[in-house]
Amino acid sequence: MKRLNLLYTGLISCLLLSNTACSDYLDINDNPNYPAEVSYTSLLPSGIASTASVLGSIYELYGGMWSQHYMQGQTSNQYNTICNYSITNSADGRLWSIPYSISLPDLDLVIKKAEEEKAWNYWAAAKVMMAFNYHFLVDTYGSIPFTEALKADEGILNPKFDDSKTVVYPGLIAMLDEVIAKSGELSDPSLPSLSTQDYIFGTSKGTDMSKWVSFAKSLKLKLLMRDFNANKAAIESLLNENDLLTVDAKMDLFMDLENKSNPLYENDRRKLNTNNNIRACATLCEYMKKFNDPRLNDFFNPNEDGSGTTSLKCGDRPTELKTNQVSIVVLEPTDPVYLMSAAEVAFLKAEAYTRLSNADKAKENYNKGVTLAFERWGKDASSFIADGGAYAFNSKDQQSMLTSILTQKWIAATRCQAWDSWFDINRTGIPALGTTFPDEEGYIWGNLTPCIGSALGAGEYPRRLLYPKGSSDYNTNTPSVIPLQEKQWWHK
Repeated sequence: MKRLNLLYTGLISCLLLSNTACSDYLDINDNPNYPAEVSYTSLLPSGIASTASVLGSIYELYGGMWSQHYMQGQTSNQYNTICNYSITNSADGRLWSIPYSISLPDLDLVIKKAEEEKAWNYWAAAKVMMAFNYHFLVDTYGSIPFTEALKADEGILNPKFDDSKTVVYPGLIAMLDEVIAKSGELSDPSLPSLSTQDYIFGTSKGTDMSKWVSFAKSLKLKLLMRDFNANKAAIESLLNENDLLTVDAKMDLFMDLENKSNPLYENDRRKLNTNNNIRACATLCEYMKKFNDPRLNDFFNPNEDGSGTTSLKCGDRPTELKTNQVSIVVLEPTDPVYLMSAAEVAFLKAEAYTRLSNADKAKENYNKGVTLAFERWGKDASSFIADGGAYAFNSKDQQSMLTSILTQKWIAATRCQAWDSWFDINRTGIPALGTTFPDEEGYIWGNLTPCIGSALGAGEYPRRLLYPKGSSDYNTNTPSVIPLQEKQWWHK
């Protein structure tokens, strides 16, 4: 079985694998029989690293642009098609090909090999990672290969595309339930060592497998929230168990060295050798300035000319502004790649309690989410969430509570989970898509703005990615092109 030799994914995997030599890993890419020769102890870190490489780079870039955290710099053109929504099915096939060609096959082999040897800790970690990969694929594209995916060895070369609502989401929840049901066996001291091979929760002393179970439950809650009314009882059960993530699920092994740094930093700053491409978007930047948010300079660098922190309207390319007159987005080579964060889980709980009409619990978890989001950058949220503070919880009615929660979750996703912010905007309609800009009368602070030069119609917004040409060229079951602006079943 051959797999794509995608440069950055291969390099980051080989350089980070603590128990596999680089030359051996690169040999694996060219060995058609490698699955029979590679152990699950090598494949798990490879599957995690390749997941982080695509999630933390291309998905994070799209999410940052479409959540209006970031904007294409006005003096460069690298990401124009992302900013103005003019992407085609030939754009960024890596969003699809890395999960399907590298991450999922590796994780599938871990599951099969670990199950044979009853290495349930490796099995559980791989199972959660597989569900996570399918989750961001189905949220991004809609119907995807699922029940027939990863079955080339059975002769299925053109897997069918399963319906997202009736097949994929229930299938993912069942996958996570398998891990949760196995929780009692995951702490068995006779299981093979899982420590530095675990790039998410592992330490040199081993992995606390209860964190993987909490990750499974947290991801399950997130998926159930796609259809709250239908899943209300299951959501209440998860909340009552009180066993969701209280720590970040993140890959935090990056270094300031070539091919070892954070994927977005590596691809944008190091490989392109410029910081001109990604600049502050006015939607987020001006909101933070209005409320004196102390995280502003954790996200955007003040201009070198002393003009402060300045931004671009969504899609705007003013020719009169020089390169150094719009603030650069802060990216660091050692930034972690977050799969789920403790702040995200707190906001999810706050939203769930709001929909369950429990305002006290909603406020409690909202305050926790904001606090954690501030603490990530070494800041104190106490004055902001206090009564009368700029970010005090608005419990006037359900819509006010949801707006408080989702607005702060939108800010918190900057520089870490922007891809998930895009999902939330589509799912909840918060922040709402407005018709004016921050410098215009009548603008509602926190609303998204129109995109200047948008390739979509007035009031339209990207709801999905197009099925890639790499799929339609080789899989006859690939659906016809679905317009970028067409909503999915769980979208607001």
